[in-house]
Amino acid sequence: MASPVNALLCALIATAFWTLLGFALSRHLLPRVLALGAAAVIGWAAHSAVTLPIYVWIGLSPITVVAIGALCILASGFSLSLRVSEGGEEGAPGIPLWAFAAAGILALVPAAAILPKFYGDAVQLADPIFDHSKSAIVDAITRLGVPPVNPVFGEFGAPGRLAYYYLWHFSAAEVAAATGAMGWEADIGLTWFTAFASLTLMMGLAVWLGKRSAAAIWVAVLATAGSIWITLYWTLGTDDLMPVLWPPVGMAGWLFQATWSPQHVMAAACVLTAMLLLARMTERQGWTLILTLALVIVAGFESSTFVGGIAFAIAAIMAAPILFAATNPARRWRLAAALTLAALLVVCLIAPFVLNQLAAVRARGGGAPIIISHYAVFGEFLPHALRRVLDVPGYCSSSCRPNCQRFFSLALSR
Repeated sequence: MASPVNALLCALIATAFWTLLGFALSRHLLPRVLALGAAAVIGWAAHSAVTLPIYVWIGLSPITVVAIGALCILASGFSLSLRVSEGGEEGAPGIPLWAFAAAGILALVPAAAILPKFYGDAVQLADPIFDHSKSAIVDAITRLGVPPVNPVFGEFGAPGRLAYYYLWHFSAAEVAAATGAMGWEADIGLTWFTAFASLTLMMGLAVWLGKRSAAAIWVAVLATAGSIWITLYWTLGTDDLMPVLWPPVGMAGWLFQATWSPQHVMAAACVLTAMLLLARMTERQGWTLILTLALVIVAGFESSTFVGGIAFAIAAIMAAPILFAATNPARRWRLAAALTLAALLVVCLIAPFVLNQLAAVRARGGGAPIIISHYAVFGEFLPHALRRVLDVPGYCSSSCRPNCQRFFSLALSR
């Protein structure tokens, strides 16, 4: 059974290590407030994306995890000793300490939902444990290394390949191997870390755009917002709104997603961080920035194909003309070259991962690995043609709360 003490140890080690590593990188790439806010995300993304192929070659064990971690700490210490130009940031607002405390406290909610609750001789588990049964992946990686086997199903008695985006669970396995914790405990610790990292990222962005430290509080407040479905249930006194509305399927706000699917939340944080790095490339193009951008994109994709792959691709395509328009004409060719190099690095790094996933899908005759279908919100009470028209605004109003949170956190900060 998972121990809260061990889960807390996993959370603290993960946060300290990846934040140190991330800030050692981000301080050279972003304004200080963004560098501090995005440190945990960048550290996790860069480290996880690099070490996954390394452990495929040398094997994952407690010794190798600790040894590579020690080398990363030494490299971070050297990077932190280097002087960074302030670039006119003197007197700029920073993320206040109380904001980090608020993020840490709020991150306890998703983590606590996964902990077992003891009542005498009985144990009670909350609903999100259904999705966190994937902690079996963490145990499988800890025991057998990477690429991971399917911990649940193997054809003809042999270990089967895992057809899943598992980088988040791989990073949890690293923590489990280093601390000797169970996969469940490492899953809880990484859930807290993910919630904390995503909140500090948004706090840094809110302070940077709002130009004042108080803007960070709106991120914590609005992160507690939920789906409009819950409001309807409470108002009408029933959880059955058929045939007017279909039941919700989890496309809700930050609190829900951080509890049920932290891997998707981390992928979303990687997407946002990648967009910040892309914007930074309009001003400067360096090897460190190119490599960090590539690693963040890879980490987002390998944690969630939909969020880190499809959603990022759509965002990048929309942002590309804006980025080129904002770049000095004399430097546009350098920007194009830097983006091309970053794209090539991404393709090279994700190629083994993608081929492994496609092979697993083909082995089971699963058809296309990615399928796009219509998302239904309204029930059969309305005519079919009208439902299809109303489903898009209905989905946005009832489910896309994370985007609204980000928008209003920035608007209210001004």
